[in-house]
Order: sequence, then structure tokens, then C-alpha cells
Amino acid sequence: MKRIENPVQFLVENGIMFELNRQVLHPLGMELRIHLDDDGDVDSIELLDNRDNPAPIYFSPEEYEAGRARYEQYLNEHGKANLQKRRRIGAVIQTGPNVPRRADDEEADEA
Repeated sequence: MKRIENPVQFLVENGIMFELNRQVLHPLGMELRIHLDDDGDVDSIELLDNRDNPAPIYFSPEEYEAGRARYEQYLNEHGKANLQKRRRIGAVIQTGPNVPRRADDEEADEA
């Protein structure tokens, strides 16, 4: 498996952080905000907690459109092909702990 050099910048720039907030954290009453500096390095990280407030968390229309556009571009360039490949082998979302490991994963762990 390859490493992504700047994982936070990758998640933000490709709209994946937007989608994590929209689909996972916002429904749980939280929001992860990552602020990058001009070089793309992490300037600060905030985890906002809205769990005790009945009002839902929403993106502004501008934030929503920008995040969705970045995520759609990522899906079109990389994500859809990877999802289709994993669907063919039945491995999109792990549904339990008993997923068989591939032999090359086990070899990599032993190295």
C-alpha cells in the first residue's frame, strides 16, 4: 500500500473531509474543521460538538457546492473506478470482523 504524502491536505482538497462531515459527523452532532496554511500544511484542527443542541449542522450553500464539487471531481477521476473494482469482489464496506485477509496483505504485515 502506498502512503499519501500529506493526508490531511489530500482529504480536504478532494472533498473527502467534506463528505466525512456531511455523512458521518454532522448526523452525530459533530464537525471536524481542518485549516491549512498557504503551503497546504495543517494550521489547526477543531472538533466542534453540537450533540446537546437539537439544531442540525449544515454547510452554507457556498460551502456545500464547493465541497460537493471537489468530491465529485475526485469520484470522477479516481473514486468511481475504485468503488466498482471493490464491488466486484464484494469488499466495499466491511460489515463484520471476519473478513479474510489477502495473502499479500499478510506478507506486508510480516515484513
